[in-house]
Amino acid sequence: MKALCQTIIYAACFLELSSDDTVNPDAAVKALEDISSALLSATDEEQQAFVNACQEEAHRLQSMPGYAGTAEFVRSLPFATGLKEQA
Repeated sequence: MKALCQTIIYAACFLELSSDDTVNPDAAVKALEDISSALLSATDEEQQAFVNACQEEAHRLQSMPGYAGTAEFVRSLPFATGLKEQA
């Protein structure tokens, strides 16, 4: 399950962090909305696995020089997708 969650994380990073020349912004937004919708229809176990994978990946990225912004985006994914509410 972790590998599938990482795949979703990497796809979301590509869509969000790529330049407008690389990915059409409207297409990126639509794809991210589709990802969020799919995650919201996942089982509780699958959703928790995704949240955990985001936390682990954000922690890993935070320790890599030049990836603080990416780490912050990954850390925010559970909130952006609606799986978790902001405290």
